[in-house]
Amino acid sequence: MIPRILSSPVHADTAPRFDLEAALARAGVSQRLLRQCEARGLIAAAEPRYTHAHVAVLRFARRALALGFAMDEIERLVALWRDEERTSAEVKRLTLCRAEALDSRIEELQATKRVLERLADLCRGDHRPACPILDELVELRGFAATASAAGSRSAPASP
Repeated sequence: MIPRILSSPVHADTAPRFDLEAALARAGVSQRLLRQCEARGLIAAAEPRYTHAHVAVLRFARRALALGFAMDEIERLVALWRDEERTSAEVKRLTLCRAEALDSRIEELQATKRVLERLADLCRGDHRPACPILDELVELRGFAATASAAGSRSAPASP
């Protein structure tokens, strides 16, 4: 069973206090993540001393980031973690939404991989300078429309 002190930052022990470097090391996070958490109100700015409660929230954020949650989602998850009256339904909903987003990203990456493999199949990979991969990249087939839709300059017309 998880001790109550670790189940919610509300009950996390506040003593002893750690300096910045020790808090970062204990949480396994960068100073950048710590500052993001402070800016979003996930932890109170506590320089020069941080508590176990700060470290617990930082670890939580690190683990959530590793699972692909965005900072907005982490903010909501921390709020739910702190809310002893919460139900698990919203936590599950957020988790399933993140899993669906990852499925979409996986599909995009698989499509990109197929394009790269097709390009590699076109290339002989020998000593000659001619390279169909580079030729294809210059043509930007399928990419020009995406770039212009995203507000980028459109690709130059092919000769």
